[in-house]
Parts: sequence; structure tokens; C-alpha cells
Amino acid sequence: MRLQAWLILSVVLCCSHLRAETAAEQARAGGELVELRGYSVLRLTGTDSRSRGFAHGYYLAEQVLASLDDALRSLPWFGADSYEQQLRPWSANKFHWDADAKDELAGLYAGMLARLGPERLRSVVLDRALQPDDLFAINCIADWFGPACSGFTAWGKLTLNGKVIHGRNLDFPIGGRAVSNQVILAVAALPERAGRPARRAWIGVGWPGLVSLYSGMNDAGLVCCLHDSNNVKHGGADEGFVARGVLLRRILESVDPRAGDPGAASAKLAAERPTACGNLFHLSWPGGAGDIPPAAVLEFDAQDRDGGEAVQIRRMDASQRLVVTNHYCVRRAPQSCDRFAQIGLALGLLASQSQPIGVPEARRVLIAGKLAAAAHTLVFEPDDLRMTVSVTRGNVLSPHAAGTTFSLAELFAKP
Repeated sequence: MRLQAWLILSVVLCCSHLRAETAAEQARAGGELVELRGYSVLRLTGTDSRSRGFAHGYYLAEQVLASLDDALRSLPWFGADSYEQQLRPWSANKFHWDADAKDELAGLYAGMLARLGPERLRSVVLDRALQPDDLFAINCIADWFGPACSGFTAWGKLTLNGKVIHGRNLDFPIGGRAVSNQVILAVAALPERAGRPARRAWIGVGWPGLVSLYSGMNDAGLVCCLHDSNNVKHGGADEGFVARGVLLRRILESVDPRAGDPGAASAKLAAERPTACGNLFHLSWPGGAGDIPPAAVLEFDAQDRDGGEAVQIRRMDASQRLVVTNHYCVRRAPQSCDRFAQIGLALGLLASQSQPIGVPEARRVLIAGKLAAAAHTLVFEPDDLRMTVSVTRGNVLSPHAAGTTFSLAELFAKP
């Protein structure tokens, strides 16, 4: 069944449930939106992907539309024409979407429609009603542009109590309203269902309308954050791409760092389908999970893969630190990168002063790698299942904004 026909049928089926219960009741069955210490937290706890998508769309419908319009106005060399003529058909025709992603996006559209009605479900910039396949396009924006991010992992002799610290800046040139619309996500586990794989629980920070994820940690302490690299492919006959934000989410939902080498397990998943953009997936996990140093970077090109291994793994060395910006170190010789150098210098300065790295020190290191396009800054503590969050608000960039620490348990707890 073609994607468009499948989407229409799925939305009709999803909306038909509203005859038996109100939209608000259906949304509550899929999750809830709560406020915790200045942040919106979207908890998705429904028993299937469709119900979770409905809750997402119902609670955040206005923010989805606002974020799309802000992206169309603010992203460089982009706009309504590029979106309609290139990105939208590209996402519908060239990408592979697994059953859970399709169900979640169909539910998301149905939730938005139930919340706003057909007259208000409209993009100002596109000057038309939003359609189901627009949500697929939204979930491919990072495959078209790529966020320009930076981060690091440290542990052992460098950190407080020897525990793992994973710092992350997400940089993306998107408008201020879209930046302010970011939410904390807490997505519960799903069991194996009629041939569909089980999904682990995870937390992260993302945007309304996305089933893709770019920064997150699962309930076993595996952290994965996306950094883009070379070889963006916008055209050509190639197809079957996986949206890399969906791939990152599936890694978090699949890999248990206590069950073997998380780098190898994640690389195996990343090699299954081509991507449309070069990638650096930055992984960290609890320091007590096996004998392998608790961090790695998956380096892989766009669909041509340049021959050889589909995915290469860069490991943490005896320095007990690993720095990540937007250049390859394994697949190609490292390019010159000031942010890479500055983060390394900041880590070296702390070591020379015998200053162990905790969350405050990690945030100071991330200032060394910031860009003016910073959208969020996160510090993960995998051993303790904690995440410290700051987002850009007004003229205060996220590395400089005050951080708020949340435990995984708190983000899932009922108020």
C-alpha cells in the first residue's frame, strides 16, 4: 500500500475510536503533558504506538504548527517552495518508515485534528491545511540540514567519583519560537507485539511533531546523541533511507549496555539501512557495564558508504575522555575544528588542576564548544540515570543558561 493511502486509512481508523470516547479521554490513555520545574514534560505511556502518537498530537498540536512555520521562516536556504517541491516528496518517497513510526505519526496527526479541527490545522507559511505526510517531512528536516553539535564523555580519574559524564550541545539554526517549544520526553517501554520488537523506555529532549530523537538516554543508562558529518544526499534515485533520528531512537529502544558491547550492538543497527546524511552517533553508558571503556562514536557516511565497513566505531582511549564535533576521526583523517580543540583544552585544564568533572564542570566545558545556534545543552549521568537540561531562552544560549537536573524516575512519576 502506498504511503499516502496507508496514512489516510490509518488516520480514519484512529479517528473512528473517538465515537466511543472523547478526544481528551483518548489522549489521557496515551500519555500526559505536565510541567516540572519550568519545563514541559510529555509522558507517553499508552499500550501501542498509535495511542502515544494521538496523545502527542492532541497535547502539542499548536506547538507542532508553530515550530513548522518557524522552521520554514528561519532555516537558511529554505522556505515554503523548497519544502513543498523537495523535502516533502523526498521524505514520502525515499525513506523507509517502520510500522511503529507509521502508526505513531498517524496517531499524531489524528490527535492534532481532534484538538484543532480541520479549519485550524493549518500552516500559515504553507498557506494550506496540514496533511498526514507533512509529519514525515518534519521528521526528515535533520536529514536535510543536520544539526551542528558538539559533546564529550569523561569518566574514571577525570570525573567525580569516577562516574561517567556525557555532555552535549545541540546546535541548529532554527527560529526562537521553535527553540522555546522544545519539550522533555519520557517514553515508556513497550512489550513485543505481534511480531514487532519490544521497545525500552527512554528520556530526552525534542520538538513537538517529532517521533525522531536527537538527544536521549534509555532506562539502562545508554546515552545516544546525534552529530552530523559529511555527504548529505538530497536527490538521486537512492531510496530506503532511515530517518537518522528514528535510527537513534531505535538504538535507545533496543540496546542494553549490560548485555555486551553497546558500540557493536548499535553499529549493527546503524548498518541495516542507508542514511541520507553522514553521521556521528555519540554513545555513553554506565562505567560498570562490562570491561569496554564506556563511550564510543559510530561514524558512517550517507548511502554510498565509501566502501569498506558500513559503520566504524571510534573508542575512548586511555585518556578516559572522548570529544565529538562534526568531523570524522576514523572514517577519514580529522578535519580542523576549533570546537574540538577547545573542548579538549578545557578538559585538559580541569585535569591539570586536579578538578574532578561533575555536572557544573561539564557545563563549563560545553561552553567551549558552543555555537550561536545552540538550542539545548544536556549533561547525562548514565550511572545514576540523571539528565541536566538547559535550553536557549531569548538571548541566553543554552550552555550559559541555568541547568535543571531530572532523574529518569522523576520524569516518569505521576504527580
